Amino acid sequence: MLVTALLAISSAVLAALLGYPVGNWLASLKRLKNLVSAFLLLPFLLPAFLVGLTILPLQPVELNFGLAFGWILFAHLLMNIGFIARVVSASSVSKEQLEAAELDGASKLQSRWLVEIPQQLPGIASASLLVALYSATSYGLVLTLGRGEIRTLETEISEVALRQLDLVSAGTLAVLQTSLTVVLFFIARKVGANPTPLFGETQHTGSKLGQLIGYLYLTVVLIVIGNVAYRAVTLNGGFVENLQNLATKGSRDILNITLLEAAGNSFRNLLISLLISLPIAWIAAARKKPSLLVLLPLGISPVVIGLLFLVGAGYLPGALGNWWLVPLAQSVFLIPLGYQILRPARHAVEPEMLEAATLDGAGRVKTLAYVEAPILARPIAAAVSFMALASLGEFGAASFLAYGSEATLPLAMFRLASRPGEVNLGMAMTTALLFIALALVVIYFISREKRTELSVR
Repeated sequence: MLVTALLAISSAVLAALLGYPVGNWLASLKRLKNLVSAFLLLPFLLPAFLVGLTILPLQPVELNFGLAFGWILFAHLLMNIGFIARVVSASSVSKEQLEAAELDGASKLQSRWLVEIPQQLPGIASASLLVALYSATSYGLVLTLGRGEIRTLETEISEVALRQLDLVSAGTLAVLQTSLTVVLFFIARKVGANPTPLFGETQHTGSKLGQLIGYLYLTVVLIVIGNVAYRAVTLNGGFVENLQNLATKGSRDILNITLLEAAGNSFRNLLISLLISLPIAWIAAARKKPSLLVLLPLGISPVVIGLLFLVGAGYLPGALGNWWLVPLAQSVFLIPLGYQILRPARHAVEPEMLEAATLDGAGRVKTLAYVEAPILARPIAAAVSFMALASLGEFGAASFLAYGSEATLPLAMFRLASRPGEVNLGMAMTTALLFIALALVVIYFISREKRTELSVR
């Protein structure tokens, strides 16, 4: 538990410290802001195991606890600095406010500490909470980069449940992991963390330190993406041959199904989980007070959720099958993800507009269709896109619930990358490159507009 907590807290603190100046720099950009924003958010949207997979070739052959911890921390920062920066940019204080403070005699440092940071603190706290929770539940990444040297609660749960078949001990570890989550939520609520928007920023004066860190961060992101692209186009005869191999089961048929069939399973799970989770997230987002119950699954490891569904499935009739367990488990943690995006958006809609529609005779359905939906089109699109990418890249719960012909795309990719041979690695890297391209396109088009009126009240 100590290692899990240390990873989560150190990742959140360092990501916030490095992401804050980058966010101020991002808010000051005029040219290429959309493109920069897309690359900043890209690592956050990628599955944790995929980020680990791209960093793995950079690791030394010999690895001890300290080095393994450092590599995992580096991967967490790679995933989360851009996310913190985007949140800071979206909640930045206007240039006019800072100039007014300076006219009143405040120095630049004073205006930042006394005017800017207090207004941004709730958004930064909320984003840091997410970073801590995701870092505490990055099972696939720890499995890939830890190489047995780092043992978190998730890896222990997997080891005890799947290899030792000791469900009692696994349940005890699951309780410890959930206890850590409750502590993180308690701290976050004490500092006033609330869901914050990802889109919409004012013009900022900028940050030279943020510019330097931002350029370094973008360079690292491009190196990681370039490494994946290089392997996809050079291994096993090139990109075209690797694409053709996606219709196979890998070298020596190490997979039970082809990668295309695994992708079909993942897309099926995606559609079902969205149909379940999006309406619930929409309804919960309308509540006046933030709901701890809705947000709680964010910090409960998908491994724990998968374990719970696996145990529960043992009491169901075998005729029901188990293919539906994966999308149902995914819905549990997709709901808070959608809630985090939709809540500030729904609360930004003027109540007078909704009341006017009601007075004109519009029912709830018409008000939603003709008033709320058009206004909130971008936040809804963002929620759907982020939830879809999270579902496609989900690894932890699927590792407990998806076997044989029901294997998902991340499980198939992980199995390919963990086996020797250029054919298998080339297929894994090609699939990873396609996933990266999809995520980049999604986030670029979502963040095209320079400003929205959505904000936290």
